[in-house]
Amino acid sequence: MPRSSSFPPPLLREWPLPVRIALTVVLPAGFGFLCGALLGSSGAVFLVLQLIGIIGGFAAGFEHDHWRGGVLRGLCGGAIFGAFILIGHAVVGGSDHGLLPEVQGFQIVITVFFGVLLGWLGSRLRLRTARRQEGP
Repeated sequence: MPRSSSFPPPLLREWPLPVRIALTVVLPAGFGFLCGALLGSSGAVFLVLQLIGIIGGFAAGFEHDHWRGGVLRGLCGGAIFGAFILIGHAVVGGSDHGLLPEVQGFQIVITVFFGVLLGWLGSRLRLRTARRQEGP
């Protein structure tokens, strides 16, 4: 079981399996669906949610103590998130306010790219933080 109220937060592998599934599959799918569903009503809300998603992608990478884990998490999370943006928008409908690429499948490529980048950056910061806490 993960440590409570400690910094840095627990690694993903320290959580029980149901929590890991929720963090790696359910959360990006649900948040992506929410983003896609709200896109039809407000482009501004969609963009604000994307900023929250950026923070989430970075935090997800921070749950890994090696860049490979952060990159893999970003790849999978970005693919799930991007796919569910499209699914949410297709279910609810409405205008995309010019915020989705013309070839909508490219949305997944975009979210995977940024997911990988954010996962890598988060895991890198995790490693630097751990090294600082170890001291000289």
